[in-house]
Amino acid sequence: MPAEGPIFIDQFGTTPMHLRPPSDPWWKAGPRGQMELWRVFWLCFVSGHGVIIGIGSGLMVIAMVLGFAVAPGSLNSGFAGLATGATVLGLSYLAFIVWCVVSVWRCARNCIDHRWGYWARGAMIVYSAMILYPAVSWLAKGRF
Repeated sequence: MPAEGPIFIDQFGTTPMHLRPPSDPWWKAGPRGQMELWRVFWLCFVSGHGVIIGIGSGLMVIAMVLGFAVAPGSLNSGFAGLATGATVLGLSYLAFIVWCVVSVWRCARNCIDHRWGYWARGAMIVYSAMILYPAVSWLAKGRF
């Protein structure tokens, strides 16, 4: 039987978040506010944009090629495949945006220096405004 160290039980819930062991998978712990701020901001928010754009662009190319494979003589089938891939990319990006903004906002208190939490929340306000402004202005012009 391997020797184990002492087991710490946080009876009163007073241990800072960065010292607690993770209890949930990362995709559940983020929206619940159970991750460290640096992890959810840099690894999930910043790096996640590159992953979503990379996978989505590859999906769009694959969907376009599959559209051309269905009807090789027609450009419309390639455009339909491209539109399908773009729709899937847009919906997955929307889900990613909501997950990231909620996760960063709720995990902003989980840092040693709380000024970083204020900066992260400010970044989420600016980011949300930049995402919502084109949609709101498009709807305000009556183009729906």
